[in-house]
Amino acid sequence: MDYRISARHPGRAVTYTAKTEEAALAKYEELVADGVPFEITDADGVVVDDIDLEERIDARGEA
Repeated sequence: MDYRISARHPGRAVTYTAKTEEAALAKYEELVADGVPFEITDADGVVVDDIDLEERIDARGEA
């Protein structure tokens, strides 16, 4: 599932795309560490956070 990450870097807005939950989680952690405000949405437009991403990774592993 693709994830859209809308980040608001100082002076510019940037949109990233992550193809997997792992990639989205890595970008989440990077943006948090840099103090950049952002929002992640999945392919259905649902806003997700790190807990949601980790749950989806775990659920996929259990399937």
